[in-house]
Amino acid sequence: MNQLSKKLAILFFWIAIFTPYNSLLADPATANKSPNIILVLADDMNWFDIGAYHQLFDYVPKNAITPNIDKLASEGMLFTQSFTSTAMCGVTRQQLYTGIYPIRNGAYGNHTRVYDGVKSAAHYFRDLGYRVGLAGKGHVFPGKSFPFERVGKANKKADGESSFGIQSTRRFIARNKAQPFFLIVASANPHTPWTRGDTTQYPVDKLQIPEFLNDTPALREKLSQYLAEVTDLDREVGLLETEIEKLGIQKDTIFIFTSEQGSAFPFAKWTNYDNGLKTAFIIRWPNNIKSGTVSNAMIEYVDVVPTLTDLVSNTVPKSLDGKSFKSVLTGQQKDHKEHVYGVQTSFNIHEGGPYPIRSVRTKRLKLIHNLMPKNNFSNILTKGDWFKQELVLEKKYGQENYSGYLKRPEFELYDIVNDPFEQVNIYNKPQYQKEITSLKSNLTAWMQQQGDKGIDSELSVCKRKGFSHRRCP
Repeated sequence: MNQLSKKLAILFFWIAIFTPYNSLLADPATANKSPNIILVLADDMNWFDIGAYHQLFDYVPKNAITPNIDKLASEGMLFTQSFTSTAMCGVTRQQLYTGIYPIRNGAYGNHTRVYDGVKSAAHYFRDLGYRVGLAGKGHVFPGKSFPFERVGKANKKADGESSFGIQSTRRFIARNKAQPFFLIVASANPHTPWTRGDTTQYPVDKLQIPEFLNDTPALREKLSQYLAEVTDLDREVGLLETEIEKLGIQKDTIFIFTSEQGSAFPFAKWTNYDNGLKTAFIIRWPNNIKSGTVSNAMIEYVDVVPTLTDLVSNTVPKSLDGKSFKSVLTGQQKDHKEHVYGVQTSFNIHEGGPYPIRSVRTKRLKLIHNLMPKNNFSNILTKGDWFKQELVLEKKYGQENYSGYLKRPEFELYDIVNDPFEQVNIYNKPQYQKEITSLKSNLTAWMQQQGDKGIDSELSVCKRKGFSHRRCP
């Protein structure tokens, strides 16, 4: 053996010694594969009902038991300023999946459909070589705009291992290791009726009540039931985590958890308050997103699709409203947006009447415009026995909290920094008039860009219905 052969033999020996065993066995078909994506979407969940958020904010109630979601946050990036533009299920999902705000995509009422030709993540990621699935709740229309492979069925019953079909989900995840997958897991937790989970973990006398709700025995019972489903949702996150760990793909998977929108309590779902529009958002991608980080950048659901395509392919689909926040995830930038927007259409919701709401928010101030303030705000919650009984109690004790939920002024302004649960309307204070003028101008410009006609859009929402129901036959 000549001198060169000896040197090469020694080199290959040391390479073999120090090369990890797993890499020697790596499947060539998966060596350069794009990352998988799992996006877990809750159903009607307050952003603050997660242990990881309890640690960051003194003013939030610290009730929720969520060890699996907390672990995800410790291993990824947690956003404190994430928003949907509408606090209703169908509208939220369709803007999240399309990257387009509700009025412009056509699905701005809760049971409505996007315009013909609107594309979604199912198209964009299929074009990138992904198999794209949706497990659990759909609530998006029409099917040709959302051609997801349907994986597991939604299950809102009290029994069953999951609320989204975990067995089918497991099969989808494990089916083809050579092809990356994008899977949306749309849990039915913690949407009403609150029947899943263990309420003994939440004794009614131990609960902390958020300041925007009235502390009554009936409220505490409902809150205990709701929180039990939050913890059941956390258990579902653990099931998914166990599966990707078992398959050895955790490091190759972008894992997102987000809370959708606020719960079905007053001042949350169906409103433009932060309790409705603000969402939990946690994302983990080992070795790519720094673990245990917190971002205060303002992001919106319409930003998620362009961000994910940017992460996996360095490309962003054209004609979207959303903007990629990849640079925030990589630590290159701290900020993303200066304004986020809200659009609520109430006419077609169950037990709803005409009550259009628009809002614009900075990191410090929120301006809300109630376009038909002479009307009473209504929905399936306000028409129920529980809420009616709460109104009677409120009147008995001389309170006006829930009555203010039903009847609101045309404009509301809140200092989010000093009043995060939006309890004090400062619209009429003279020192804010310059900022109010600026916010109104910004909101008007956004509505015009979106083709939003305000009251006219509200009253014509049934033309966009995806299926018939009592409000839009």
